[in-house]
Amino acid sequence: MEVTFLGTGAPWAVGRQTLGLFITAPGCEPLLIDTCGGFAVVEQLRRAGIDPRTVRNVFITHRHHDHAGGVPALLLGGLPLQLHGTAHTLAAIRDLMRSGFPEWADPAGTAFVEVPARGMCEIGGLALETVPVEHRVETAAVRVRAGGRTLAFGADSLPCEGLVTCARGADLFICDAIWQHEGAERAHQLMHATAAEAGEAARAGEAGQLALVHLGARAEPAVMLAEAEGAFGGPVRIPDDLERLAM
Repeated sequence: MEVTFLGTGAPWAVGRQTLGLFITAPGCEPLLIDTCGGFAVVEQLRRAGIDPRTVRNVFITHRHHDHAGGVPALLLGGLPLQLHGTAHTLAAIRDLMRSGFPEWADPAGTAFVEVPARGMCEIGGLALETVPVEHRVETAAVRVRAGGRTLAFGADSLPCEGLVTCARGADLFICDAIWQHEGAERAHQLMHATAAEAGEAARAGEAGQLALVHLGARAEPAVMLAEAEGAFGGPVRIPDDLERLAM
């Protein structure tokens, strides 16, 4: 299994697009998790050497535009997407299209596929498990399994039991970490974790390795890396946009 980090930042991050993960595995269809927040998703796919017109399967963790806002760009390109998310998230995406492009009809073959906030499903040969986490809106973290490997993405969340559940036994745990510890109060107001808290969740879940994403405008990556390493005790990385990681 391989993940391409299309976007690794929070809104207003310097030099980083907002969240998008492109996952491939032998014998499975590619899966896009979250959509870089807008029309940048198309540019990021192209910059990564991925033809945007090959995107079919999309999983959206929650309705916030820095995660779901790229769906209109893909639909406007005529892509017949299979859009997966909770009922709450899919309703928001429909509202987004109706408000911005009320004259636009979904391409033939488009499907809105409801998944539970906690449960199991299969997308293009990939086995997915969804886990509810704690954010300002309904949010589903996701575990993706293929070829005996597990990639876990905690989406946006405060430290919570769901985040640990998502991380449990994962070969790679990708976790929201908006700032270093000195920004913890504001991070918690926005219902995000810090780097150290991401490390603590990875340690509690006994993940194999940790990747920090959703870095904010005031993030100090070197400080965050040290804090996460101290809390986790395992390998930690802060990927850049367009970085690929094979598992």
